[in-house]
Amino acid sequence: MNVPFFSKTQFDLLYGNSKDLVFFLKQDDQTFRYIYVNPSARLIFKECPIKRLLQEMVSTEHLNDIQSNYLKAIDEQTETTFQDFFLFSDVQLVNETTVKPILFEGQQYILAITKEVSVEKEIEEKYAFMQSLLSMTVDPTIVVTNEGKIFDMNPKFEDVFGYTLKDWRGKHYLNFPFIPSDERNSVESHVESNLKGEAKSSVLVKRMKSSGDVGTFLVSYSPIRKDGQVVAMYILLQEVSDELELKESLRNTRHILESYKRAISTAAMVIMINPTGKIDYVNELFVDVTGYKRDEIIGKPFQTLNTNRQGSDFLNTLWDTLLSEKIWRGEMRNQTKFGSVYWGDTTVIPLFNEHNELENILVFQFDITDKKSVMTELRNIEKTFKLITENTNDLIAITSDDGMVLYTSPSHDKLLNFENEQMLGRFYSEMVAEEDQHLWNEELFERLNSGEEMRFEMRLKRTNGELIWTETSIIAVQDADREKVFQHVIVSREISERKKLEERLRFMAYHDNLTQLPNRSFLLKEFPDLVQKANQLESSIAVLYLDGDDFKSVNDEFGHDIGDEFIRHFGIALQASVRTEDLVARIGGDEFVILINNVSKNPNEQKLQITSIIDRIQTSLKEGWKIKNTSFTPTSSIGIAFYPEHGATIDELLEKADVALYEVKRLGKNQYLIFDEYQ
Repeated sequence: MNVPFFSKTQFDLLYGNSKDLVFFLKQDDQTFRYIYVNPSARLIFKECPIKRLLQEMVSTEHLNDIQSNYLKAIDEQTETTFQDFFLFSDVQLVNETTVKPILFEGQQYILAITKEVSVEKEIEEKYAFMQSLLSMTVDPTIVVTNEGKIFDMNPKFEDVFGYTLKDWRGKHYLNFPFIPSDERNSVESHVESNLKGEAKSSVLVKRMKSSGDVGTFLVSYSPIRKDGQVVAMYILLQEVSDELELKESLRNTRHILESYKRAISTAAMVIMINPTGKIDYVNELFVDVTGYKRDEIIGKPFQTLNTNRQGSDFLNTLWDTLLSEKIWRGEMRNQTKFGSVYWGDTTVIPLFNEHNELENILVFQFDITDKKSVMTELRNIEKTFKLITENTNDLIAITSDDGMVLYTSPSHDKLLNFENEQMLGRFYSEMVAEEDQHLWNEELFERLNSGEEMRFEMRLKRTNGELIWTETSIIAVQDADREKVFQHVIVSREISERKKLEERLRFMAYHDNLTQLPNRSFLLKEFPDLVQKANQLESSIAVLYLDGDDFKSVNDEFGHDIGDEFIRHFGIALQASVRTEDLVARIGGDEFVILINNVSKNPNEQKLQITSIIDRIQTSLKEGWKIKNTSFTPTSSIGIAFYPEHGATIDELLEKADVALYEVKRLGKNQYLIFDEYQ
């Protein structure tokens, strides 16, 4: 099959010995028919392509790309070049095709020449990659493909961790020895989430360096995209140099609270109140909002800020809530120095000391004055409503009286990934988490339509299934077009971080900040429940009062950092020696308390049970542990008392166990004694 202006002989003379793949095709409507191919090109076809159509010889996944580039060259009547190239994969060949359109006597032809340019393209892409990496060369950096294979690493990574690109390129990153086996699932999950754009871009980890030291690193993830798809991931490990300073700042609850106050000062007003109700501290945002200078407000009663619209009953209820060790949350109507009113979305947290005495009251206030104004205007002015909702981070929605969505603010797309069009005509309850569906019921609508404003916390679902906490207010407004028909205006503010903060503060109030074990306050709070359970089971509770033998010498010889780590290991050893239903607490210094539940009241069986547990404790301590290549095998003296035999309250039992402990110390340490055995 010859072409008048270009014979088969001419084609073979020009391209017969070429290593490039050469195709000569004739346009046939919107497709192409093969006229000639050279020997190199013939090798890629299972059958002879001559006189066959393009779609008969090319796979579907490549057809559209080839055909569109052929048609582009014809439409523009100019030479066109396109590539089949993907660096971050196992494909080894990279092809570049040049397409030349030829028009002869009204018939359109295509001459396509395909060359392998793998080496050139890898150099080009590698150069771009290295340029982007230059900004991170001061810290260890690796690049992994979306399949988890190591593609590249910088010299700093090789130097810090002792691995080389030559040995590790192409291997899976989870095989790095510095990733502990018990962390591999979480590391893999974190990387996969980042590849999908669903997780935090950084996380704090500990990793072994080539020097043998364990370093703390902030690991940051940066996706590499091609054509909108994530093809690889930069992983940068930045060593944290102020870990010792951080440890020092965590030595007591006050330091921790100060760090939290600094973290939220830009977003919330922070007020610290003493047990007498007087203000001890306010942050800068409080000064900006209220107009009070610090020396004008510190030492004044908290009631100074109250507008008297929330009277003594309100304050008494607030105070009773705090004294019952509960966190109070709600709205406060306060006034500035100049008499103007501001509303605060308020969280009030009572802080108790180790003697379970109220030490301070911490108040967080988010200024919601604008939000309150918006809610008022929403009832009357639709134009103002739209203006505000289009520019707020709060989630604002309007539904029909049966809960069908009529409008959602753009913030739904930002926070939940729901676009307005996706929700229109659907029920708002579809966004509510299953755990909170009970809030969305007929009673709710009846109360709304009777004029009540409903306010509660609930979780909303993102499109990916993830849940966020919100504080939600709902009011009913008269439908503009239909009498006795209401629409519901729903305003939700995300409070996920606040919920986490509340849980963290609650944990700190009842746990020792060094060992993370329960503290004395926790014992006082939990013991009545343990007593009730023991009475139901007709069993006893053993109170073991432990005092480490010569622990002070560890601090004296090795310093406080080693001493702190020693105490942490001691707490871990105690936890490992008892059952999950038992309770281990640190009540100060080197003193620990263990509550053993469900102990027999029979004296012989009782002693056998306690002896078995103490044997496990002593065995665990004898095995000891290492801290910075130093082995420790401590001992402990133990005093024991039983409920109800030796007392009915935790204070009575601790006092008698302490008496037994004192006698053990007098007799020579590393022993145990039950309260009534030495009398």
